[in-house]
Amino acid sequence: MTFSAKAPTILHVVNGDVAAEAMAGAGLARPDVVWRDALHEGPVYGSDVVALAALRARFIADSGWAAHDEVCTQFEARDRLFSRALRDADEIVLWFEHDLYDQLQRLQVIERAAQATSRCCTISEAQVEGYLSEADPAALQAGFARRLPVQPATLAQCARAWHAFTGADPAALEAFLDEDLDGSPHLGAAIRRWREEFPGLQDGVSRTERQVLDALARGVFRTRDLFASACQHAESARFVGDTVFASILCRMAGGARPLLSHPDQRAVTMPDSAVASRVFWNDALLITRNGRDVLGG
Repeated sequence: MTFSAKAPTILHVVNGDVAAEAMAGAGLARPDVVWRDALHEGPVYGSDVVALAALRARFIADSGWAAHDEVCTQFEARDRLFSRALRDADEIVLWFEHDLYDQLQRLQVIERAAQATSRCCTISEAQVEGYLSEADPAALQAGFARRLPVQPATLAQCARAWHAFTGADPAALEAFLDEDLDGSPHLGAAIRRWREEFPGLQDGVSRTERQVLDALARGVFRTRDLFASACQHAESARFVGDTVFASILCRMAGGARPLLSHPDQRAVTMPDSAVASRVFWNDALLITRNGRDVLGG
């Protein structure tokens, strides 16, 4: 985008392409920056922007979600435009939802804004009920009209939260959850949900993995139905996307003691084409004996 010295310039930051299209359809400016990264999966550490982007790009490529060069190009363009906007724009409007996926992105964005020494713009937040991609045009327009500036105390608090999230000491994140989070009303629940993705002490699986096994044990077999049961119906704030879910299934089907499998014992692998994706989401999966043992504790 080009910034004009004559008129106020507003840059929108949004959580994904579907939400960006919904905003454009509502007559709002199509967001310039789309923050595409599932920060709840894989390594996230270090404060250097370039090093962290490289770390995340390698993880995403190794997970089979996208080509390494493609991800690097997207991250570079995103970070370059955002840094420029911090310096030259009049306002940056953040559009992030209440779920874990969005709340971690929100932390990353606000931390960068808080640390920017050349920032002259206002950072504001626009909110809608539910999910951006499901909001009607009137709701999106109203959310933009009601946007509020992020207060300095919230900027500083989110910067501390991001450093606690990316740091090596879990006690720092625990201490942060005891703070007054009025400026970030959804953040506490999101962080607590993220902690549930670590292996459980009783069964060694994450909450999402446990929800997958429970659905399989109840007779949900088709992959697309399993996704709906384990990642949408079982969550108060859904956050796992289909690509991440496919990775979770592949992980659960691997190793010496797989927890699930195809009925014909074919390997469960990440789909790498449109045809493979249609097969993957319409395929059937079964819980294994190991899976039932884990589900039983």
